[in-house]
Amino acid sequence: MQDPGAWAIHLSDPLCTDATVTGGKAATLAWLHAEGLPVPDAFVVPVAVFTTHCPDATPERRPPRPTASPELRAALKKVCTALCDDPEDRLAVRSSAIGEDGETASFAGAHATYYYVDPWNIEKSVVDCWLSLWSETAQAYRRSRSSGTGFAMAVIIQRMVQSERSGVCFTRDPTGGYPDCAVLESCWGLGAALVDGRVTPDRFLLDPEGRIAERRIARKRLKVAEGLRDPSDHRLEPVPLRLQSEASVTDIEAGQIVSMARRIAGLAGADQDMEWAIDGDELFVLQSRPLTTTAPVAPPAVDGRWVLFKPTAENFSEPFTPMTVDLLRRVLPPFGRFIHGRYYVNPDLMAMLLPWSLDDDTLTELLMMRPLSHDLPLDGRRILRMSVLLGIGYLCAGATWHRTARIALDSLGAFEERCQRVVEDPDLDPLRALVRLIVNDRPFRPLSENAVLANLASVRYFVLIEVLTGLLRRFAPGFDETKLSLLVSGGDAMLSQQMVEGIRTLAEVARSDEDLNRALQADTVDLQNTVLKLGEYHPFAIALERFMQRFGHRGVRELDLMAPRWREDNTSVLAMVRNFLRLDGSPRTDSYGLRLAAEDELHQALPSRWQRRLIDTLIGRIRYYVTLRENSRHYHTMAFAAVRSKLKQLEQNLINAGRLHCDDDIFFLEYPETLELAAGQLEWLDVEPRIRSRRIQHQELSRLRPPESFNMLTHVVRPVQEGNILSGDCACPGVATGTARVIHDPTIAAEMSNGDILVAPYTDPAWTPLFPGAAAIIVEVGSYLSHAGTVAREYQVPCLVDVQDCTRRIRSGQRLKVNATEGWVEIVS
Repeated sequence: MQDPGAWAIHLSDPLCTDATVTGGKAATLAWLHAEGLPVPDAFVVPVAVFTTHCPDATPERRPPRPTASPELRAALKKVCTALCDDPEDRLAVRSSAIGEDGETASFAGAHATYYYVDPWNIEKSVVDCWLSLWSETAQAYRRSRSSGTGFAMAVIIQRMVQSERSGVCFTRDPTGGYPDCAVLESCWGLGAALVDGRVTPDRFLLDPEGRIAERRIARKRLKVAEGLRDPSDHRLEPVPLRLQSEASVTDIEAGQIVSMARRIAGLAGADQDMEWAIDGDELFVLQSRPLTTTAPVAPPAVDGRWVLFKPTAENFSEPFTPMTVDLLRRVLPPFGRFIHGRYYVNPDLMAMLLPWSLDDDTLTELLMMRPLSHDLPLDGRRILRMSVLLGIGYLCAGATWHRTARIALDSLGAFEERCQRVVEDPDLDPLRALVRLIVNDRPFRPLSENAVLANLASVRYFVLIEVLTGLLRRFAPGFDETKLSLLVSGGDAMLSQQMVEGIRTLAEVARSDEDLNRALQADTVDLQNTVLKLGEYHPFAIALERFMQRFGHRGVRELDLMAPRWREDNTSVLAMVRNFLRLDGSPRTDSYGLRLAAEDELHQALPSRWQRRLIDTLIGRIRYYVTLRENSRHYHTMAFAAVRSKLKQLEQNLINAGRLHCDDDIFFLEYPETLELAAGQLEWLDVEPRIRSRRIQHQELSRLRPPESFNMLTHVVRPVQEGNILSGDCACPGVATGTARVIHDPTIAAEMSNGDILVAPYTDPAWTPLFPGAAAIIVEVGSYLSHAGTVAREYQVPCLVDVQDCTRRIRSGQRLKVNATEGWVEIVS
């Protein structure tokens, strides 16, 4: 291949490996090419061409937009002729600044990259790359690193790889969480969607021997198309439904990619961050840079003392999106604050409502809802202060407190009507809709129309359970406390149980149609299209619509406004129906019969009638509040669905006006910014860098385990789980043996066999249909009062919570022995 000359250097030219001539990225690609690694063919416009066109450029002074010289135009024309064999071929134009992809500074994503560039537009893209030296992101990165590198840029012009799949590979976990493992992230289409934070990638951990230690398959809804022809088109397009929940690389391919990255690390003598792409069966290295972070990042300083709010951490592990944080902080009481997308409470305010004098260790453990190993001594002064505060609270809200004790469970349906009125009111914007549905603006409003208040009031059963346990130990010391979970279960009135029965009914309807039954159980079928082809009058379509009318507002991570609801995307519901079909009728526990037997045993253990009446009354109230807590959540999540609906309407208006470009971008803005966009005070170019930066930050925070506390003087260290036995807290007693099924997201991995042991990072109501057929449940984050514990007790499934690192230590297919009663699980094989 003929070299067009000094204005553009071919990648194979030895001069190209000199980073002072071609910049850091191009020099690395030239070195990889020389080592025989599969790098797409490319030329480099060297640094000297930049300095010729921008002779007075400094970090502080951006020059006027330069015009390409005749020599550069001629060179670029020759480059395009050399790289493009077909008139339809396209090119990638990529930055390669001095210092970029170096050992001390990566400038990852700070400078411009342009994909699918038409040869006639190559000159503009080169100049745009040069000008990205002064981008807001690059300038901020340069300031944060106090970089002493030179200030100039070369530009890579490369044959465009038709990336059907792409991603990144770190030869060492950059978060420091798993230092011996390589981390592979992959998605459909170009890796730009991953780098920009617009898609949650599949994630694999591979141990030093190349074995997969962990596999997390994400729901990949969008991709940057691998065959984009019109640069004016929006880059993002939906991923076909059947591919959204499929792994974007096979286990063999994952091993090959990691092996290539480790080969580069061996040649370079340093751990690597490698970008890769697959076109057909061919794997390409797009770039590789030294890892600039190989240890856990110290969190930024936070003022004040804070403890993680366990009830939200038990429902999903990811941080809230910026829009959710901004709206919720406007309506939540001042007992806590959001830190890095997670909600934390003020422990000093919480301690004022407790009758004990507590050190920071005990207070943190108590707020994290963990069982304590010792009794707490009462403090007279604190009892007095608590009594005064509770008295003041009773004077302010005593009437409401008593009213919530007598809400008819079936009356909460009035809140659904209220949500519908809010959605249909065009005068209510998203913030006003949230305030209308969450804040108790009318003290004498019927409580059936205030599901949030009902949910808050139901937490009194936490105290009642402790009272019940204490009384039973005094009145009936011989009673088996493991049967307590049977006595306080909510029963069939719980809407989460009715949701499971709704899924079971859908499976029964599908089973009655032989063709549909066969189609839904096929692994390769597109579930949504299969159901759409039935027509709206098919019995299954009618039953599905009826289910959606009642439960369509639910979904995984439903407390975050960005989370899609089942009525928007029914794929996960259909996957659960398929799971029930494959189970072929999971066994149903006779909870009612077991409860009657436990009640009889309890009555025999209580010596006197008044004790039996007292205990029965207490159990009745606990059952009521347990059911109220689950049912009121079913309704108050309608408020979040209503606000999401308002936000999506606003987003569509902004997209139509050209002020937003992509679905879900609105959730990475704050609410005032959307108002400025709607008023024309901001445009897309104003908010695009913010959205991109916040998406990337959200993705980075999602990989990290949030600190349990800030600025607390704690000394308790959670024991490191070693060997084959993991410990946790009992949420429902029992013993079980079975095969592990590790699931990170029920929307993409809902298949379980009867007798499998469910291992999950957390659970929320969307996980409930997986419970009935499970032999046991093991959860990484949870408590006795969490959703996992509550629903496990309803189905009498042994449940172990707060099992640290269980989703990493346990692999699907392993044989487990669970003793939830004693608080441990053993990996047998």
